[in-house]
Amino acid sequence: MKFSLFYVLESPDRDFRRAYDEMLSQVEIAERLGFDGVWLAEHHGSAYGSMPSPQVAAAAIAARTSRMRIGIAVSNLTLAWPVRIAEDFAMVDVISGGRLDFGVGRGYQPHEFRAMGVADKQDVSREVFDEAFQIVTGLWTKAVGEPYTFHGRHFHIDSVDCRPAPLQQPTPPIYVASISPETFDLVADHGHNMLVTPTLMTLPELNGFVVNAKRTLMHRGRDPLSLDFPMNWQIHLAEDDEQAVRRARPSLEWYFDNVMSAVPQGAATPAGYERYAALAEAAAEGAMSLTGLREGGICYVGDPDGLIREIEILREETGLDHLICWMRFGGMPHDDVVRSMELLAEHVIPRFADAPPLVPRALRHEEPTQTDKYFEIEFDDEGEVHELSRG
Repeated sequence: MKFSLFYVLESPDRDFRRAYDEMLSQVEIAERLGFDGVWLAEHHGSAYGSMPSPQVAAAAIAARTSRMRIGIAVSNLTLAWPVRIAEDFAMVDVISGGRLDFGVGRGYQPHEFRAMGVADKQDVSREVFDEAFQIVTGLWTKAVGEPYTFHGRHFHIDSVDCRPAPLQQPTPPIYVASISPETFDLVADHGHNMLVTPTLMTLPELNGFVVNAKRTLMHRGRDPLSLDFPMNWQIHLAEDDEQAVRRARPSLEWYFDNVMSAVPQGAATPAGYERYAALAEAAAEGAMSLTGLREGGICYVGDPDGLIREIEILREETGLDHLICWMRFGGMPHDDVVRSMELLAEHVIPRFADAPPLVPRALRHEEPTQTDKYFEIEFDDEGEVHELSRG
């Protein structure tokens, strides 16, 4: 099982230098502690996040680490010219020695669409995302020096080259962030991975989504153990539950106050973003207090033993094999973040270091439906693949 860190780099005090210094220091500590990777989020123009170009941060991290994977969670493909995205992240892959994991999404905060000059695109953001995604992957998979042309509804490019090409061929591992079935075709047909998080849903809802996604992919011909479904989870560990709650409460509640003010809501909610409006309504009714967040499994705040129990349940229920730990949420003080990282590295990572991948319990004895292509899969009692053949 893999453990990574996550940064959106909130800066409540607007001391951006401190935020960046802390992130880079924590990443260096994480590599020494045995974390497998770090994931970086793109956001624009608000207290919610101060990392508008995760590719810049990724290059800085590449220079300070030698082993950890460097993930993007995510690059918002609706907000920038896709040729530039392809070039920038190809550079990161080359500079890092082939350590890039490339996560993509379509964004959701209206003020970001306005700030980047694409407010008119939010209602059709799925179309824009699909075209931009085709361009980025098309530029990466063609031969260097071969011209690439694309004509769609939103983008038109003629005879473009991408230099450098990514070091990882045909592309770096690609992760798609979504909670909607529309991403299944991308994942099933192209072998992309899926990023999930309970930040904007309860943990039981997320568990059901992951199981259903894996079921659908299995029925479409994908081996359920061939894909990576990292779960990004806000986590704070302390020696005891009371201390963890005391430390985490101000930062977590600050974070959710800010994110709920940024999501689409009210009568102006763009098409396709209705779920965010419902979340904002729930937040107004008090669901985003620390007590509500813990009860919904939206975060984990407690001691290491409790986290171990939660991970064991998640592995059994969803096949969790990659946990992205969001530990510097809401500008939490550096020393508290580092102590939480140390506790996770000392008590939790060793417990799961050799844990094999699992198929969710609900899918272990489920037969795939008849399709043009399918896998016949047999699982042993522990959820590991016993036999796999393609029909």
